[in-house]
Amino acid sequence: MSRRYVVIGNGIAGQTCAEELRARDSECSIVMLAAERHPLYNRVALPRFLRGQVREEKVLMRTVEDYQKRGLEIHFETWATEVDTADRVVRTNRGQEFPYDALLIATGGRPKPPPWPGSDEVAEVYGFQTLDDTKAIIEKADRSGRVLVMGGSFIAYELAEGIVHRGHSEVTWIMRGPWFLRYVLDAEGGHLCRQLGEQMGVRFLSEDEVTRFSRCNGHYLAETANGARVEFDMLTYGVGLDYYVEPTRNTGIELRRGIVADSKLRTAAPDVYTAGDVAVFYDQMIGKHNQMGTWDNAEAHGKTAAHNMAGENEDFFDVPTYTTTMFGSTLAVMGVTPDVQPDLESVRTYSFEEKFFRKLFFMDDRLVGAIMIGPPKGRKKLIEIMRSMQHVDGNRESLLDPSNLK
Repeated sequence: MSRRYVVIGNGIAGQTCAEELRARDSECSIVMLAAERHPLYNRVALPRFLRGQVREEKVLMRTVEDYQKRGLEIHFETWATEVDTADRVVRTNRGQEFPYDALLIATGGRPKPPPWPGSDEVAEVYGFQTLDDTKAIIEKADRSGRVLVMGGSFIAYELAEGIVHRGHSEVTWIMRGPWFLRYVLDAEGGHLCRQLGEQMGVRFLSEDEVTRFSRCNGHYLAETANGARVEFDMLTYGVGLDYYVEPTRNTGIELRRGIVADSKLRTAAPDVYTAGDVAVFYDQMIGKHNQMGTWDNAEAHGKTAAHNMAGENEDFFDVPTYTTTMFGSTLAVMGVTPDVQPDLESVRTYSFEEKFFRKLFFMDDRLVGAIMIGPPKGRKKLIEIMRSMQHVDGNRESLLDPSNLK
């Protein structure tokens, strides 16, 4: 009898897993549950789509026919309501039951609701997670004279950059911390980000937060703790994700914000695996559990999970990377950073005049992470060094110079 696989989620982790399983076994049954109405699309391309640099059809990566050709049974706008680990069956919002021999949970997360008091008084509030979110933001932003962005995360930054790049709106960005990405960047890195953003026209209000929202002159008004008054037409924000773990409750699967797994991406339930943003996996780079929200990490998770679901015994190990534009420059983040491992040692170099910033992070004399603003020269070599887990002897500062990384 052929094996039965169920994959919950059709992001890059779930899609990679399903296609890897199919490549290994032409006879197995593969069922995919997709909460959204779209086939796989490139979430990394959503900021470029928001900026108007790629068309929607370029964001989409699969068609419905692609699933049929690969023998993948996919159910759109369908999500798991219960994982029954005793009977090895997944139940859905549509009343279906799908039995499994091995199951992958790659459900990702949804934007946390706006945490600010009175934000429910604002009708035009947008998170930035899905293709449909992006289309709604584009439509509204192009008709809004003033846009308020809130939060100090990657998502908030991508919103501020994307909307100001469209050229239709004034953008004010409010964050509670002293600078963007405060747990990863230091003061000089944060200053450079602000310098680049202000040159594009973004107004920054840092170390501040909104205490009251109200209506004013046909617009909305945000009043802050520091006494600022910001009129706006739409609010966009990024304050992190709530992970889709509801179907796994009362299953014996350990939850810690996301779904806890070992280095092979196995959960505590037999033949149940997890991957992508929702996975709290044992990260061999730092020797403890970790959770990553990058595309590369999710894709690599999907591959390892598929191998193990098919009977192998493979440990996951990779160096996650994230590269994006940064107000006309480039931002690249690699490996482990202080938001994950606070006691890392570091070296850095920067220049406000030349608009670059580089900081490398070390743990036990190993290079484990890096962040760069400006041309990401030497990025691939740094990733090679991290992946090798070799000890860095001698002058760590030499690794800051791209000419030493050829």
